[in-house]
Amino acid sequence: MRTYIIGYGSLFKKSSLNRTLPNVNEIKPIILNNYKRSWNAIENIMPTFSTTFLGVEKSLKSKMNAIIFEIESSMVNELDKREFLYNRKKVELSDIEFLASSFNITDNDDIWIYITKESAKPSKEYPIIQSYVDTCISGCFEIEKDFKIDDFAKTFLLTTTQWSENWVNDRIFPRAPHIHQPDAYKIDKLIYENLEDYFHKIVIE
Repeated sequence: MRTYIIGYGSLFKKSSLNRTLPNVNEIKPIILNNYKRSWNAIENIMPTFSTTFLGVEKSLKSKMNAIIFEIESSMVNELDKREFLYNRKKVELSDIEFLASSFNITDNDDIWIYITKESAKPSKEYPIIQSYVDTCISGCFEIEKDFKIDDFAKTFLLTTTQWSENWVNDRIFPRAPHIHQPDAYKIDKLIYENLEDYFHKIVIE
């Protein structure tokens, strides 16, 4: 029996995945059916600034892009501690469509995803933050390049719900964002083209 995890946000980016799970050597991009990704997970750890992260929930006939990767079963408990905003739930193999080469997963293997415990919407107090959006989208760009997939980043934007006007640009020195986020202009262009109404209302901190 093998253990697989489905990632759907910051784990798209290699550096973020490697910080969290340094022993993951291979990912596969997928379409996950019957799940919906939303800005719905509030992190409230006082007295630090608070924000809203991505989460998922079961939703028949919905679909979203994601990645899947194998981990050692012994690592699951540690991952549960990191993902304290979420509950770990099993995913049916039949809900997964591979976009490139696939893993040889069987019905006896465990496939897990993290579902938001208490769903909420972004607000002024708990906004979407650009640094997190940047991590997700630049990770999508890596996947597009590595797997020769078109529009993985665009699909991420369009299969994510609860985008909000409560969106803060927290990049360091945002007047020259490419110094700190090499993909800044490319990310902004993509967001502008697909979420124009929200783009114009992002607040710069």
